[in-house]
Amino acid sequence: MDDIKKLADEYGVTFIEEVDAAMLDKRLISAIPVTWAREQGVLPLRVEGVPSLLMSGSAGMTALQHASLVTGEDLQPAFAARDVVASAIDRFYYEGKSTAAAASAPDEAAQPAAGLALQTDTDLLVDQVAQPVTQFLNNVLLEAVRRDASDVHLEPDLNGSLRIRFRLDGVLYEQPPPPPGFALPMVSRIKVMAGMDIAERRLPQDGMAQVRVGGKVVDIRISTVPVSAGERVVMRLLNRDRSLLPLVALGMPEGVLAGFQSLLALPNGMVIVSGPTGSGKTTTLYSALGTLDSRRRNIMTIEDPIEYRLTNIGQIQVKPKIGLTFSNGLRHILRQDPDVVLVGETRDAETAEIAVRSSLTGHLVFTTLHTNDAPSAVMRLVDMGIEPYLLASCLRGVLAQRLVRMLCRECAETVSADDKRLTAAEAAVARAAGCETVKRAKGCAHCLEGFTGRSGIFEFLECDANVADAIHAGRLSSDELREISMGNNKYYPMVRDAAAKLKAGVTSPSEIVSAMGVIGVGKAGG
Repeated sequence: MDDIKKLADEYGVTFIEEVDAAMLDKRLISAIPVTWAREQGVLPLRVEGVPSLLMSGSAGMTALQHASLVTGEDLQPAFAARDVVASAIDRFYYEGKSTAAAASAPDEAAQPAAGLALQTDTDLLVDQVAQPVTQFLNNVLLEAVRRDASDVHLEPDLNGSLRIRFRLDGVLYEQPPPPPGFALPMVSRIKVMAGMDIAERRLPQDGMAQVRVGGKVVDIRISTVPVSAGERVVMRLLNRDRSLLPLVALGMPEGVLAGFQSLLALPNGMVIVSGPTGSGKTTTLYSALGTLDSRRRNIMTIEDPIEYRLTNIGQIQVKPKIGLTFSNGLRHILRQDPDVVLVGETRDAETAEIAVRSSLTGHLVFTTLHTNDAPSAVMRLVDMGIEPYLLASCLRGVLAQRLVRMLCRECAETVSADDKRLTAAEAAVARAAGCETVKRAKGCAHCLEGFTGRSGIFEFLECDANVADAIHAGRLSSDELREISMGNNKYYPMVRDAAAKLKAGVTSPSEIVSAMGVIGVGKAGG
């Protein structure tokens, strides 16, 4: 950097240490293809309002005249370090895209090469020549990544048109539809991306693809299902930047975080994360694995499907068609000398028994269950056939969770808990949390319907000696286990976390009602 700064001084050229969003000019970006910008190592932008061409040295001067002609501006040179220029190119071309504009006139810089399957790690910003269907599909994916969507839904109707919806912060939002006649070709293109059989339209299919947006890698899990109007497609965007988070970023209250982290330091035992589908269980478990030392410990997982590929961790994909089930795969994992085992989901008695016995023989086992709260996980395993004395010996703790949308800090409005705009359920939640005022969504240019991002609401049950004795004695009801653990200060109820986040203005009463209902939160006051 010092050499480039010295060179800038010699030439009398502006030197830029960091490129900020205020320098973005979408018109300049759209005039120059990203491939040419990368080849030349240059980026058109505005420096203090002056149209400029950012480069990492005098070699970029040869591109200055061409860029000025193409953009129609008298671009002034500006110097920056090579990595600063490269990073800014990816970021600016990524942020400068718009599906709405691309639908009518697809941007040249966002069109993938014709016939190039996306499972070969296609860069959506780079590819240039493509058929209109491919252009439109890639612009849809680019916009989904830009808006941090978790899923893209393509739904045919009886009129032959295709509805496109993005799931943003857990809610589906409709997007501009494709031009007429694009429905069947788009589904075929997606099947090519995922390596599916494009001729098979009678049976459901699953596949994987991968795309890049500059330096960002996004895995896509694709599912097709035949419906009366055609084939319905759901693409799950597995964005590593969004989902492989540190534990402290998940929104756990301090007491829950400390208790859960203490379980991760144990040499053996079973740790359960419970909650309904879509409550963030997998993200929590991956974050937990990320805290473990994979260089000195052998960590293996068996999942259905593998959500994210983790470094230095052996991950097995369940394949029931060839006999690779959770239980069968888990048996083979135990022959691989593991220290830590993650079982994606305990679905049946056989898997539960193997997981429990694995935790009793010196392994630290993580798994998930679908239960409404943490104490209910105990009864669920016993119902699966696990003997209480075995469970008492191996269970170390249960974390239960839900996801709620977080209020936008720019526009959230404060209202009285008795405000008539609140529904009866929302008012009941506010009263149960002991709130005189609460915040509700309003909506502005910085958010989506008043919300931005999501946070977890957590419940934690630590299985100490008293809880273990109760399980061993067959005292398995949720209420009894909750009472015993609360008496020992080993239980953090979800209602307490929900009330705390409501009082702090993190979320709204409507989100608490949506995630937990009213009955559960009614106990928050106690």
